[in-house]
Amino acid sequence: MNLEINNETIRLCEVISKEKRNKLIEGDMIVPDIKPDILSVSNIDADIFLTKKEVSSGKLLIEGVADVTAIYVAEDQNGSIKSLNNVFNFNESIDIENLADESIVNVKVNRELLEYKVMNGRKISIKIPINLDVIVRNCTEYMLAKDVVDDRNIEIQKQEIEVQTIINSEIQNVELNEVITLPEEKESIAEILKAKLEIKNVDYKTSYNKILAKADAVIKIIYVSDADIPSIETYEASVPVMGYINSDNLDENSKIELAVDIKSFALRPIYQDLKSRSFSIESEIEIRAKVSQNKKIEIISDIYDPDSNLISQTQSLTLINNVLDANEDIEIVQGLMIPELENIKILSIDAKPTISNKNVLDGKLAIEGNVEFNILYYNIQKRMIENKKVELPYQQVLKVPELKSEIPIVTKIKVKEIEYRNADSSQLQLKLILNVNM
Repeated sequence: MNLEINNETIRLCEVISKEKRNKLIEGDMIVPDIKPDILSVSNIDADIFLTKKEVSSGKLLIEGVADVTAIYVAEDQNGSIKSLNNVFNFNESIDIENLADESIVNVKVNRELLEYKVMNGRKISIKIPINLDVIVRNCTEYMLAKDVVDDRNIEIQKQEIEVQTIINSEIQNVELNEVITLPEEKESIAEILKAKLEIKNVDYKTSYNKILAKADAVIKIIYVSDADIPSIETYEASVPVMGYINSDNLDENSKIELAVDIKSFALRPIYQDLKSRSFSIESEIEIRAKVSQNKKIEIISDIYDPDSNLISQTQSLTLINNVLDANEDIEIVQGLMIPELENIKILSIDAKPTISNKNVLDGKLAIEGNVEFNILYYNIQKRMIENKKVELPYQQVLKVPELKSEIPIVTKIKVKEIEYRNADSSQLQLKLILNVNM
């Protein structure tokens, strides 16, 4: 006779595949007939967007684009500054055992150093190496035996375990369509040289089994002004991004992890009476939400019946629990020597932090690494856009009371904020805030 068991159902996710793929995106940027020849290239940059992830017959199909912008000095009478834009498609097919339609697929793309060569006045050859990091998880429901529903003389022994059970993992795509108008004090747009979209301040609220995901889409443009004497101008604007994601069984113990990625981005100036004082943006943004709960459950570890010979079947599970989720900010203030600073106009500063070494102690995490700055500026005397790359080392000890030296730790670092000002005629004062997630 079988015993009637009182069970607890949990849903666990297991990593079934970790894949890395290196790709080289190659192509040519051709100057259209309406634009002048290239004299020299001032700056080339590329944004990589993943546009599609599809599961088909045990294969993962990945599609994306490299959106490349080149700023150049034209070979014309005035040595004017122009830009080119081109989109290069790429795809990758990966065979993954046990891949299913319901598998949770995460893909991260990292761009390496872009290479280019000016072939002639009308063509630039582009090479963009990228890395694709793929993690695939399958989720399975397991029954944990909690108690025996029986009036016989059954003896049981219990133990308490803590598990992180997955409630659900959902994706929502949000369409962003906005028109942004320049303030009165800004010059009108003659030509947009460069446009960038970043997602910041990701947050959420929960209500009635719904997750309201919120973020800011920050748009930055560099443009040539429509003035009698053209100048290089910059402008930054922010628009809200919101999306609702359904999730059953939400409560105060639910842990929600959000990831927001840009799938596409397009920006176009809007002309009225041959002048442009506004521009439109279109973007598709993917919001991924994973909801889990930490549960403490008493389960049967041993069972005995003195009146009969019981045979029990068990299954071994190895669980990895996230015991710590902490965020700490690092502030770095640094002066950078830039000769003739009073004769240049800073257009943008990008920073890429890396961690080269970390040391885990009880209650502390010591990290060190480098921050690579890319400073794009307009040289007023030369009437040229130029780049300056600077690499700064950093060391920091973070206090994390819950941290124990024996705990394996995954650490991620990203730029939270960059501020800068002219300290004097040759020194730029930088203030950088980095966020470290543990």
